[in-house]
Amino acid sequence: MPYDAFTIDTNTIIHGGMDFKTGLLGQLEQFKDGPVKFVISEIVVRETLKHLQAHTRKTRDAVLSSLNKAAGAGLINEEAAMAAKAALADSREIARGAVAAFLDGTGAEVVPANLATVDTLLKAYFEPTAPFEASGEKKSEFPDAIALMSLEQWARSSGRTILAASADKGWKAFADRSDHISVEGDLGGALQIVQDDTDAAAVAINGLLRRMTGGELGGLMASVSHRLSDALLDWDFEIEASSYLRYEVDTYELKLEDFSFVEQGEGFAVTIVRLEAEETAIQVDVEITATAIADFSLYAWDSIDREEIGLGTTSASNEETFPASILITFLGPLTGPPEELDIEDVEVVEALSSVNMGEIEMDYGEDDRDDYDQLQLVLAAAAV
Repeated sequence: MPYDAFTIDTNTIIHGGMDFKTGLLGQLEQFKDGPVKFVISEIVVRETLKHLQAHTRKTRDAVLSSLNKAAGAGLINEEAAMAAKAALADSREIARGAVAAFLDGTGAEVVPANLATVDTLLKAYFEPTAPFEASGEKKSEFPDAIALMSLEQWARSSGRTILAASADKGWKAFADRSDHISVEGDLGGALQIVQDDTDAAAVAINGLLRRMTGGELGGLMASVSHRLSDALLDWDFEIEASSYLRYEVDTYELKLEDFSFVEQGEGFAVTIVRLEAEETAIQVDVEITATAIADFSLYAWDSIDREEIGLGTTSASNEETFPASILITFLGPLTGPPEELDIEDVEVVEALSSVNMGEIEMDYGEDDRDDYDQLQLVLAAAAV
């Protein structure tokens, strides 16, 4: 195995949704106490803290706004709303706690930024050499330069060779002229590179998927389908629509209809991201057919009272077929009988980013008539 150290850049963390417990970022815990050392630049840690703080603050503000709206609409009393607000944690504390747990869970060694000397930085800036470019705003490249130069110095001093997961062109250009750092643009692909014996495992996995799709291992296929269905319900995507009324999206979800593994050559589009005696995690390309369902609240402007009024709710659905990438975790040895394997988890790594629901309008259905009938009963009871 040519690499004995592994690292990632900030963009890889952002692309992973800054969720260190699931997906490909969650697979980084395999490095704790493993043969490959996980290292991370102090610069990447600082940038991650900054982005995560902004994300948690935005989410916290959205929750506060929702609580205010709920209290104003009478869905929750003021006392309960105040208690819920008080229970919200500070966004900075949440970010620090998440990053600390990530560093501990992966056994990461943080490489100090001061390993990059000023002389080396200035030389690269004025020549210029990677990651600085000859044209453009070179000042914005200083964080990457400090991260890469400090990582290279750490690798040189420790006698290790680092594989970095980064899609950044500057990182790739720097690695092309470095004897201590190489770059793989995809995190899943980078994780496969540092696994042992992936050739034999890939043959076993492709044979397993072939038997699953052929109906021989129906239990495993059903388990993947069931867990994928649950995972899709949590997938976040944008809802687009058009209407003569103003609308707000209340809820939305993807309901799995069908899926299939994508063929690649004589096998499937599989990347092995974790390979252990009793646990194997693969990233595999799939084609998914799912129904997108969304609920909307509709509003109109009252020009007489000069205020916006709620007109009610409506819903829409649309069937979509789209390429996706999922993460499947198998429990049990690949060398054993396939019937003894279990599916521990299925996660969605990549999928559709938006769904257009077309034209939406008021829905005068049975529910509205039922609500009106119930209102009449309330008024009649109040009059007694």
